[in-house]
Amino acid sequence: MDGFGDFLIVGEEYTEMGGPAYTVAIHLTFIDPDKDEAMYIYHFKSERKDTPGDVPAKFMEALGAMIKKLDEHGSKVLESKAVQEFRALYAKKHFPGLGYVKKLSMQHHIETLADYLAR
Repeated sequence: MDGFGDFLIVGEEYTEMGGPAYTVAIHLTFIDPDKDEAMYIYHFKSERKDTPGDVPAKFMEALGAMIKKLDEHGSKVLESKAVQEFRALYAKKHFPGLGYVKKLSMQHHIETLADYLAR
C-alpha cells in the first residue's frame, strides 16, 4: 500500500484571530519536479519586524515578495485559484485580514496536492 501524511499550517483549532503581528508571513507550498517531486514551502515575510503595528502594510510587503517570485520565469508554484486571489488582492492593494490570508495559503496547499495527485 502507498500513502502519505499531510499536515496543514494550523494548530488544534482553526481561528481567524491571532496575536500581535510583528511579521506577516505568507506560506506557499510547491512541488519541485527537478528534485524528485519533493514538496517545499516558500515563506514570504514582511520586511519590517520591529513593532506589531501597520499589519496591512506588512501584508503588502510579504505579498509583493510573493508576486515577484511567482512572476519569475520558471516558477514552480501552481497557479491555483488561491494564487489568483492573492494576485487580485495585490492588484487592488487590499488587505483582507490575516485569517483570510491563512485560508488562502491552506486552499493553495490543498489545490497543489489535488493537482499533483490527479496527474
